[in-house]
Amino acid sequence: MPFGRGKMFGKSWNRAMDAFPGGWQINAIAAYQTGFPLSVTSQNTCTNCGNNSWRPNNDGQSATLSGPVSSRLNGYFNAAVFSQPAPFTFGNTGRTLPDVRAPGQQNIVFSLFKQFQPVERLTVQLRAEAFNLLNQVVFGTPNTVLSSEQFGVITTQSNSPRTIQFGLKLLF
Repeated sequence: MPFGRGKMFGKSWNRAMDAFPGGWQINAIAAYQTGFPLSVTSQNTCTNCGNNSWRPNNDGQSATLSGPVSSRLNGYFNAAVFSQPAPFTFGNTGRTLPDVRAPGQQNIVFSLFKQFQPVERLTVQLRAEAFNLLNQVVFGTPNTVLSSEQFGVITTQSNSPRTIQFGLKLLF
């Protein structure tokens, strides 16, 4: 910040005057990401067909549902549009769903440093850092296995809660 001895505001402050308003540093990182594409799978309907990825059938409708993720935890997408393919056939659903993605994430990391010099050869830095500053929950991906009882259900969280740490750094 531009306050303190040798800075734009407070160039001529003495050491006592500089002790509180001078020597501050603020850092922030904001990350916003969309979710990954979802890939829905089904049970094996064809033995020795040479395919390791089994896909369900789609009835031609989109599986997209609207609304906040927190209100769709027990049904993140419309699971009713998918069905098990007939024996010895492949499903018609693509490798990934074209219009349904896993929940995205938003994260802010914030830090505040205060640096001061009590004596000429010693610099002290106090640090406070907050990870996931707003304490936002980032939900995990929904279950995408058609034969599962929890198909379309989100049961996990993919980030950590807010973490705050303090530190003291001595430079001599």
